[in-house]
Amino acid sequence: MSNFSSINSTKKEYGKVIEIVTIGVPVTTMIVNVPSIVLIIWIIARKEKVKNLHLLSIGITDTLVGISAYLMAETYLYTDKIFSYYNCWIRYYMFTLSLSASMLHVFGICAQRLKIVIRKTAVQNHRNFAWFVILASWTLSIIFNSIPFSIWTQDHDLTMCSLDTLFSGYEQMFSFYSGTVYGIITLLVVVTMSILSRLLWLRFKINSTNVWGYKDKRLFVTVCIMAVLFFVTITPLVCVLLSYDLLGENKRSQRSACVLISLLNSAINPIVYLFRVPEFTQILRKILLCGKCTNTVYSHNSQNRIDLSNQAS
Repeated sequence: MSNFSSINSTKKEYGKVIEIVTIGVPVTTMIVNVPSIVLIIWIIARKEKVKNLHLLSIGITDTLVGISAYLMAETYLYTDKIFSYYNCWIRYYMFTLSLSASMLHVFGICAQRLKIVIRKTAVQNHRNFAWFVILASWTLSIIFNSIPFSIWTQDHDLTMCSLDTLFSGYEQMFSFYSGTVYGIITLLVVVTMSILSRLLWLRFKINSTNVWGYKDKRLFVTVCIMAVLFFVTITPLVCVLLSYDLLGENKRSQRSACVLISLLNSAINPIVYLFRVPEFTQILRKILLCGKCTNTVYSHNSQNRIDLSNQAS
């Protein structure tokens, strides 16, 4: 009897850990992306000129990934809860939509770096490019996800809310379709960064003293970190989706574990670019220390320099 109680207690503790992780990862993803959204609002409101706004703009997409992942996590944890067809449909559609947009956004950032290197000039209108990346990412994501969700799903009673019940009869097709789309985007990111690294290496061999400035090098390393992180966290999900028939009976748990791993991309990204891009760090410090105070100090120092120069003359 005591042995049975011990096993039952272990199962409860294990279930509690799963619940904490399943809810905690999406919530953490939302929280860590809040500074990026604050910075974007600050930059737009004060009309500040920021060259790399497209790096910050991914924070909006990653925040939506966290929100939709939280809504989807509820369907995984509370299997005894009854979800209507449309309630279930919206939760999964929102997640696949935001995840695809986030992946395409990373590809857009990598492509922008490659464009700068090929043209050998800096992009003049960075803000317009940032909005283009956002628009293109969401437009393509809507197209990619609307096809399966409109063709392979139809209104019916659900025994529980999951991808398998939502795509009843088309589970394998949806899994292969999603895995193929995610795999192609991942491959594009890898190829783009490989070409970029190769071009920079060749230029460095030709002229090692004047390839890029310090800020450009630091930004390139930042994008590389994001690309590697993207590959490591997204690849398991791609593999699971493409090997649907080989997963056995525990498909949902394996897929959910890989989804949580993929969320780490959205959770770690803001930590990478907020602390590695100096202009973001400076603006964030300005917000935390009160921008008006910083401006006042700067104006006061500028006035002192003017007075000193007048005295010297």
